[in-house]
Amino acid sequence: MAVALHGWHPGEVAIQRHLGFADAVSDSWPIVARSMPDQHRLFHTSNLNFIPVTTIDKHGRPWASIMAGPGGEIGFVTSPSRQTLSIVARLWDGDPILETVAAWMKDSGIYETDSHLIAGLGIEFSTRRRNKFAGRIDDIHPLETRIFDLKSINCPKYINVRKLVPFAHARPKVVHQVEQLQQSQRLPQDLIDFILNADTIFVGSIYKSQKSTASQFPSHAGMNARGGLPGFIRVSPSDGRTIVLPDYSGNRFVSSLGNIEATGLVGFTIVSFTTGDILYLTGTAKNIIDALPLRQQAGTSVERSPYSPKIKYLVEESGAESGENADYKAVLDSAVQLSEDLAVFRFSVPPHKGSKRLEIRPGQAIVLDFMDWIGPPQYQHMSNAKPSLINDDRIRTWTVSSAHEDGEASWFELTMRELKNGAVTGALFDILRQSNKQYGTPITPRKPVVVEVVGITGDFYLGQTNINALWVAGGIGITPFLSMLSALSTRNRPGGCDITLALATREPALMVNLLRPLLANLPSDIRIVIDIFTHVNESQLDKTQRESQKLFIHRGRIPAEYWIKTAENKNVLICGPGGFGDSATEGLQAAGVSLERIQREGFY
Repeated sequence: MAVALHGWHPGEVAIQRHLGFADAVSDSWPIVARSMPDQHRLFHTSNLNFIPVTTIDKHGRPWASIMAGPGGEIGFVTSPSRQTLSIVARLWDGDPILETVAAWMKDSGIYETDSHLIAGLGIEFSTRRRNKFAGRIDDIHPLETRIFDLKSINCPKYINVRKLVPFAHARPKVVHQVEQLQQSQRLPQDLIDFILNADTIFVGSIYKSQKSTASQFPSHAGMNARGGLPGFIRVSPSDGRTIVLPDYSGNRFVSSLGNIEATGLVGFTIVSFTTGDILYLTGTAKNIIDALPLRQQAGTSVERSPYSPKIKYLVEESGAESGENADYKAVLDSAVQLSEDLAVFRFSVPPHKGSKRLEIRPGQAIVLDFMDWIGPPQYQHMSNAKPSLINDDRIRTWTVSSAHEDGEASWFELTMRELKNGAVTGALFDILRQSNKQYGTPITPRKPVVVEVVGITGDFYLGQTNINALWVAGGIGITPFLSMLSALSTRNRPGGCDITLALATREPALMVNLLRPLLANLPSDIRIVIDIFTHVNESQLDKTQRESQKLFIHRGRIPAEYWIKTAENKNVLICGPGGFGDSATEGLQAAGVSLERIQREGFY
């Protein structure tokens, strides 16, 4: 796929250098593509209630607007080509896009004006999926806007999960409007309170090219989103007009900060998903180093991103860091080493008064903070061999391999592989190495291992009814399916279910040993076929089968014809390394399986 960039622009390079990221990301710009893959096109047209977009006003300022269909319904976007999105949107008084569209209409004969620039962010709040695009407005009709020349990127971890539903009764009206806030003016207190209570902000930015470098670094708009705990956005008490937005660790491209570094401008839009109130702001901005027609569905709760750091107050504010709920701790009770680099670790979760119930759905992941146990990494200014060391907060995410169908989880198991030079997995496996026990023998840690449970996350989990599925696992990607099988063994399923598990592995005997006790506990009305694909000769592998369970060993990779005969009418779940998952997805699509029926685990 053709790339959209010729390198990071000067503003991006400057802020990357300031933050010590430049060497680590210097060769990452080709990830930005000039067109959308079909999966991204389908995402924008089939998954979104609204899209925040950046456009530029007549003064050259970026504004973040909200584009949505007339009733907040999904389906207001179409994609005629891989480089085009067509949006049929409802606009309302007060949204800056009304002015920026007027500027476009005025300059429509002059293609190179900034009024043509647009950027957007397709974001599905229920799953944290998101994809960016940027380009130019190609045409505007009274009921349609067409955008072309797109690029996409993905970085979702601070998004707060919420369920959005259409709200057809929206009656927007402007209650505050100031074209130019004077230097002595403060924001009204109700707006300050609105900002301080927000957990989501949309960030519009622009890069304005210089004539000498325009061919290499053309002007473009940017759109981004930031999420955190309510209060993560601060307002300076001294002037009541300076808004401070923290930047959390991410992919380190820092494109939005790079645009701000180059132009000194930014647009902020803050929304309330419960009341529908929207606040639009634009103004000058500075990077300081070290320094809607829809509603959230009534009765649903917000799933805070487990990656969001605690609130950091400004120096001139009083307050203490606090989380939304008291934190759970996890205590390592035992561990069993299965091979040189594979083991099962069992943690208990002591009850904690005041905490929310710790609920884990089969297939979900748990986020753990090992900082207090391991300690911070030794300071390094740069680490070219392993850049992640510079940004290591000791927080790790693993899929839970045990099942907890009875409500609150008082314990959990993690089936994990040791990573080469892994700070956390290495420390955990050191406990096993110090015990000198044989493989398969449980050990108890000699010293206590206590870590913080940051949260439970993931939408890759087992449903409750009508399970007719193809599970596709690559190696240790089997872990969510271990949890799902364990859960099925405890459920009363009068209708039964039909499952095919396709497992590609270099350790077939080890994987069968993990599966066999789970299969033994499955009710007979659960039909399961396990196809193991391996290059290892396992002629002695125990293939004992029950009438409702079949186990087959295949030599080599999963062939293309396999998808044709196994995926028909099944929902597909894929968990495995990126290349494996991509290959499986492509094979399934070639076999006629639509992307709507394919779900991939997002934490591998």
